[in-house]
Amino acid sequence: MLAAEGLHVLMEAMVERNLFTGYSVGSIVLVSVSHLQFADDTLLMGTKSWANVHALRVVPVLFETMSGLKVNFNKSMLVGVNIPATWLGEAASALSCRVGKIPFLYLGLPIK
Repeated sequence: MLAAEGLHVLMEAMVERNLFTGYSVGSIVLVSVSHLQFADDTLLMGTKSWANVHALRVVPVLFETMSGLKVNFNKSMLVGVNIPATWLGEAASALSCRVGKIPFLYLGLPIK
């Protein structure tokens, strides 16, 4: 739990300093979501930008330094909605992860 709290604080700081832009949801009141944490997994989500890609490369390094836990980019994937496949491929390459496609299974549940 302490490690998860560290990642939460780190992501909040990145958003607060405009180093990462979360994904906005809502129609009347917009809420920005940058991450969702589960028991043993984390989803990071944001707008399409190279600044966000850079942040997604930096955050795990900072998290590893703080917690001693390492993010396995080989098990990570970058999924985009209405984002060109070429951009996703370049971003995934920069992050050393694979490009995922919707629908996909997450914790055994289909995400569509």
